[in-house]
Amino acid sequence: MVVCFIALFVFGFLAIFSARYRPFAKEAFNCVFKRMTLRKCDTGFDKKLKAKITGKLMNKSPKFGAFVYKNFETISWAFTLILIVSLIYSAIGIYNIAVYNNCNGPGSTYCPLTGSYGTECTTTVCDNPNCNCTTGGDCICPSGEACKVG
Repeated sequence: MVVCFIALFVFGFLAIFSARYRPFAKEAFNCVFKRMTLRKCDTGFDKKLKAKITGKLMNKSPKFGAFVYKNFETISWAFTLILIVSLIYSAIGIYNIAVYNNCNGPGSTYCPLTGSYGTECTTTVCDNPNCNCTTGGDCICPSGEACKVG
């Protein structure tokens, strides 16, 4: 079931760009849907995918291929957890960019779009030659003008 879940995301994304992966995406969706409705996945998609992946690994490294074949379910669970965690963190990051204009939420002043620190995500380039400012830092020029270097 875990293999079908991962394959649904991977092949579903690939199927958007290539018709070659659409049958795989359809089969993975069918398998996940049946498992979600507490029925057995009768397509054998997980076994086909396991054989295809481990077969290619066996050609490169027989020991590693055998290890993956024996621990395929555990490795699948690990990739599923990584997928779910990365989706959650991506959603949080997108939310923070949309709402707070940075990736880290309301307490952060880092601007991911310009790579600078400050309260806003806008920078003013200090064009005064008397200022010795570093990129991304605040600068106070001898004339008293403050600027942020982009």
